[in-house]
Amino acid sequence: MYTGDDFNYPELIDGDGTHHSDALLGIFAAIYPAASAALQSYDAGDPARARAILDSTRELGKHIFSAPTFYYKTGIAFMSWLNGKQPGFQMVGGLHSGRSVVHLARTFELADQAGLLKDPALAAFRMSDFLRINGVGV
Repeated sequence: MYTGDDFNYPELIDGDGTHHSDALLGIFAAIYPAASAALQSYDAGDPARARAILDSTRELGKHIFSAPTFYYKTGIAFMSWLNGKQPGFQMVGGLHSGRSVVHLARTFELADQAGLLKDPALAAFRMSDFLRINGVGV
């Protein structure tokens, strides 16, 4: 089965013993380090560890894909910037403004809790600048 369900992916990947999902869509762009570790755990015969890894990303996935879902790309681009994959947090057509500062601050917190910030010091520095530029005292 292939799915684009970005809210219930841990259950769908883990499956019911007979059926499972082999592919997902958008959320993997945000959780790829955890997804990779989980898939390697499945391959190594450790489904409990795999499921725990995926479960650790669930709240972040729900948050990034919260309504209006159209702006999920904003969260993915924000995480990419926090992780040093792009030099600035800008999106074509101004889509980087599709989520509030509060929403993106929560994205940062959830990414940190899930262990998805590649270089936490860089991410914290960028988050601090982002907040300051947006008028939030740090």
